[in-house]
Amino acid sequence: MRRRSLLLTPLLPLAAPTALRAAGGLPPGTATIVCGFAAGGLGDSLCRLVAEAARDRRGARDPLGGDGAAAAAPDGLTIVLGSPGALLVLPHQGNVGFDPVAGLTPLGQLIAQPLPVYVRADSPLADWAGLIRFARSNPGRLTWGTAGARSFAEIVVEKAFEKEGIETVSAPFRGGSEAVQALLGGHIMAVASTDYGPLLQQGAVRLLAETGPIAVPGHPDVPTFQALGYPLSFPVSYGFLGPARMLADAAAWWQDLLAEVGRSPALVAFAERYIGAVAVEDAAGYARIIHDGYVAFGRALQGR
Repeated sequence: MRRRSLLLTPLLPLAAPTALRAAGGLPPGTATIVCGFAAGGLGDSLCRLVAEAARDRRGARDPLGGDGAAAAAPDGLTIVLGSPGALLVLPHQGNVGFDPVAGLTPLGQLIAQPLPVYVRADSPLADWAGLIRFARSNPGRLTWGTAGARSFAEIVVEKAFEKEGIETVSAPFRGGSEAVQALLGGHIMAVASTDYGPLLQQGAVRLLAETGPIAVPGHPDVPTFQALGYPLSFPVSYGFLGPARMLADAAAWWQDLLAEVGRSPALVAFAERYIGAVAVEDAAGYARIIHDGYVAFGRALQGR
């Protein structure tokens, strides 16, 4: 996984950290936001939004470079952007070097991104009920793709089809763009991914269902997996975490900052730009989401 860091270098290395610590803040040094996402995407841009807020609050600049992870010192100078794949799925599939429940300090969640199941606009599958009817009448003929084998999307949709008692063919690709190209080329019938936005705006695809519990903005008629009663329906949400046993003053500093970002018009504009939804949760709420999702995906992967 490619990781990028946004560093917040103090302009006042002597006076400012003292004031911050007295008010409940960060120690002297460079604060780092570890962002394991490609430049220009939602994750990278969200890290930059939070870094900008942190600079305004602390008086700092953000040159690029450095690194950090769950094993960082708990002084609050290193935090990381969390995603559902990294926190809920990957730890069940191998050693990722950290415990997503006990090995990190949740600080807060800001945004959720829809992950719908969609088809080409000219598909005869007009809605989710129609897709289920087709699959039930034609076992093994419904083909669908995701951005990766045993990925968040593949597991969620697979469990929905298992509950429906239908046989389908899943085609995991090496990324969302490959899955989309296969759909547009007529090689598969449906895709479950977050890459639908530009295609929807162009009228090239039709949404059938949203895998998470939050309705797709502007599409209240598209059913959610939660409303349909499927076993897995978790938001593709993004929040920030620190190392385990993070110092209380440092954690409070970041929590207050994320709460400010969560109330800001900038986050609303950000969500609209990325066709997402503002989904603010405080530290306790984000911790609950991680715990419940980790447990649910563990059971699903173990076949329970």
